[in-house]
Amino acid sequence: MKKTIFLTLMYGFVVSCTSTEKPNTQTLINQQNVEGLRARQAELVKQNNTIKAELNLVMDAIDRFDKDKKRSLVTVFAVQETAFTHTVVLQGVVKTNQNLMLNAEFMGVVKAIHVKEGQQVAKGDLLVTIDDGGLAENAALQKVQLDLAKTLFERQERLWEQNIGSEMEYLQAKTTFESQQKGYEQLQQQLIKTKLYAPFSGRVDDIMTEVGQLVSPGAQPLLRLVNLSSMYVDVDVPERYFPNINKGTTAQVEIPVLNHTYSSKVIHKGTHISVGNRTFKVSLAADTTISLASNLISTVRLVDYQNPNAIAIPLEVVSENFSGEQYVYIVNKNNKAEKRFIKTGLVEGDVVEVLEGLSTADRVIDEGARLVKENENVQITNAL
Repeated sequence: MKKTIFLTLMYGFVVSCTSTEKPNTQTLINQQNVEGLRARQAELVKQNNTIKAELNLVMDAIDRFDKDKKRSLVTVFAVQETAFTHTVVLQGVVKTNQNLMLNAEFMGVVKAIHVKEGQQVAKGDLLVTIDDGGLAENAALQKVQLDLAKTLFERQERLWEQNIGSEMEYLQAKTTFESQQKGYEQLQQQLIKTKLYAPFSGRVDDIMTEVGQLVSPGAQPLLRLVNLSSMYVDVDVPERYFPNINKGTTAQVEIPVLNHTYSSKVIHKGTHISVGNRTFKVSLAADTTISLASNLISTVRLVDYQNPNAIAIPLEVVSENFSGEQYVYIVNKNNKAEKRFIKTGLVEGDVVEVLEGLSTADRVIDEGARLVKENENVQITNAL
């Protein structure tokens, strides 16, 4: 009897336990129990999150307490605001507004050259004399005839004022005088053209004629006169820089052949865009402390952008993924390497401006930036 009761109780206990046991995942799948599967999913996600959180605690504890754990050695620099300047590098040419080839204005033989190559002359100095071919004698004769015509006219004018003589005699004397006067003036103008004077102060750079040579207007130049005190640097600037470069824009000018560099400013900005090469003219002040020559080649660095409070970092620490996104590694407060995506701007030399993604006091990994990985423990070897 007791044995029968015990077996009955055991059977009831087993049935009771079996009825409350949760079905496993395979059973739920076989039963196509969607509600049960959803509950199982929620249970597993909860367990997974719990395991992850605990795993992170364990890993952090190991990082803190395991002194023998290897860490990547890196150097860092603190992000700070700094002045950033971008320049555009162009080729310029040294020029002068006063660089002239002087030509003859009178046909004749060169009678005298009054200057030498390299000589400094003042405005109005006599440079070359051309044989007038007897024009001076004709002018002298014309002057005698003019003086006579003037005397006759003045005498006839006084008589006419006294109502003596005819009007025709007065008009004839006046016409003769005026005709002689114009003739003499024309001869004087021709005589002036036999002498070549300096139109401005400067240096005789080259003499291209010699005494006894026959010259004529427009045939060939006689000499070159250059004023080296009014030099400037001429630059053709691409039109995309037109909004950013204006009068007063600063620049660095290098004259390679003279091994000389100086600071300059834009003194003139052209407003015409060339149809041929899509450029506009810019003129820069020349350095007056050195001796320049016309048409010297120069290298010009024009400032087209400035930001006095920029965040700029070395270009070599910036990486890029397959999507074209740029990033750097920083060291976070837990001394782990953290990937930080950034947006960059202009590059000047080996420095790039960072527009977004970094702030002051961020510690950017410098040496070792290409070797670390996300969330990797690092050891900073330089003191900030």
